[in-house]
Amino acid sequence: MVEDRSFDIKQNSSDRYRVLEEFNKLFEDFIEKSSNVQDLEHFEIPGNDKIAFNNIVTAESSIFIVKPQGQYTYNKLTQIVKTVSQLKGPGKEKFIEKALDFACNIQYGDLRAQTLTLLVPILEGPKKVEFIENVIYSCSNIQDENERALVLSSLVCHLGGHDKEELIEHILDFSSHIQYGDAKFQILSLLVPNLSGSKNEAIMEKALELVSGLISEYKKIESFSILLPYMDEQRKEEILEQALELAFSLKDNGMKAQAFSVIIPYLDESRQKEISKRAICFKHEVQSEYLRRGAAALLRRVETLSSLAPYFGFSCPIAR
Repeated sequence: MVEDRSFDIKQNSSDRYRVLEEFNKLFEDFIEKSSNVQDLEHFEIPGNDKIAFNNIVTAESSIFIVKPQGQYTYNKLTQIVKTVSQLKGPGKEKFIEKALDFACNIQYGDLRAQTLTLLVPILEGPKKVEFIENVIYSCSNIQDENERALVLSSLVCHLGGHDKEELIEHILDFSSHIQYGDAKFQILSLLVPNLSGSKNEAIMEKALELVSGLISEYKKIESFSILLPYMDEQRKEEILEQALELAFSLKDNGMKAQAFSVIIPYLDESRQKEISKRAICFKHEVQSEYLRRGAAALLRRVETLSSLAPYFGFSCPIAR
């Protein structure tokens, strides 16, 4: 993967068309060189679900060709990838490698996300882990959070096999080197639900190492809350203490309220009462800030604080 490859592409529809045309050319070259190609005419191409990519893919002479049109038919690009997934031989892995390299370098975040999402389910072979790492690194540089989530969610199909714990370890190791904290958090959120029933201490250590690399104190607290259900009691107590210390150190009262809301459910009743005493000052700070800045600016913060009232032992008249 050449992540730093420069693109001299203007932000217009003709360039977006060119990107898809180049991807289609990769497929054409693969078809010409493959010796195990099935008859593509046997594949029926649906054309109802559309997304606005300002292009369309049509089938002519058993070869998929991209042509400019008002909308790009997403199902037809899907059919290209489906066709490749059914083929065998060394040429298939070579095509996947080239297609993935191309997709990882698409300038447009939405096109990159859509193309990667299609390719992820067919990643296989000796280079599968390397392919997945390339996908994660490339999607971590997509600015839109929803587009990143689209790509990451497609990785779930690889987390159900017998080797899922080994794969999770590889992903956690690799993700520690990713630059953006939001992307790290999204990856952690994807992986953690797949730890159900796991006793693999190495995975937990790697997950905590990933959390330690987050710059945002609040994201660290939120990450701890995601990991807590998968920890033994001793480790859980240690992490709760760290999370509480971070929560009380937050300067922004709104973030502090949200931090408490994700931590409190994991505390026993005695700890909840203990924290409520320490939170009395915090309550007055939020109420004072409310008076200084007005209801509109603090409505979200007050609503969050109100959700904590049963734990802290006070009512929040502001939110009534």
